[in-house]
Parts: sequence; C-alpha cells; structure tokens
Amino acid sequence: MTVRGLRSSKPYVLAVEGSLRWPDARELRERVRTLLRRGDRHILLDLGRVSQIDAAGIGELVRAYNMATAMDGSLRIVGATGAVRAILERVGLFGLLSAE
Repeated sequence: MTVRGLRSSKPYVLAVEGSLRWPDARELRERVRTLLRRGDRHILLDLGRVSQIDAAGIGELVRAYNMATAMDGSLRIVGATGAVRAILERVGLFGLLSAE
C-alpha cells in the first residue's frame, strides 16, 4: 500500500494505492495521526487506486475516522473502486465515510 498526500486547499487529500490489507493498512493510521497532530483536521481519503480491502483495512478506516472525529475533524472517502465500495456497503460504512 502506498499513501501519498496531495496538498491543495482544505481538506487534505490522502491518495491510497494498492491494497488496504494487513499489515500495510497500519501506514494509513500513522499518516492520519501525523496530519491531525500538525493541525489538518479535515481529511479526504482517495481510494480510487485501492484494489483490495480486508478486515484490517476496514478497521484502520474506522480508527482513522474515530481519531479525526475525536479532534473535531472529519475523515471522508472518495473514489472507492467497485469492489472496495461493495465491501464498505456490506459492512455499513460506505454511507458513514463517503463524501460522494
């Protein structure tokens, strides 16, 4: 998994590439934590290049969402591929996390 930031205007966009699965999914948590610590409170996760997600990836999305919310921020997803969207819908998270 690769996570890279795209700074334009608020919110901060993190582009995630590859698979969002164990053990690589932990990188997402660290990137979100770093952004929140430096004051970026509104984060968009671009999942347009994520090919796979597993329970660990879903857990990291929930943790990232909870961290942002606890700091009066927001975390939303955009561009989820069909397979990723289907899984997030199945577990009831797509509506909560989607910015679309």
